[in-house]
Amino acid sequence: MKRLAVRSDGGGRPVAVRWEGRFLLARILDAWEDAGAWWEGEGEKNFYRVELTSGPLVELCRDTGTGSWYVYRVYD
Repeated sequence: MKRLAVRSDGGGRPVAVRWEGRFLLARILDAWEDAGAWWEGEGEKNFYRVELTSGPLVELCRDTGTGSWYVYRVYD
């Protein structure tokens, strides 16, 4: 997964994503949580399927342990 810069609201939901050198507004289409591979020490993750203005449809992943954001999937 590729690390990503994300601006989030007070609840931790993404509002803007840095994509190709600029921040684009995000519209959340779907959100879910995943427990991760806890048996391997992996923590919980929050997933968001977002539509970026002037950009692609992407799935973002936030590692709740570190607070880091990643691109999980990009749709054509």
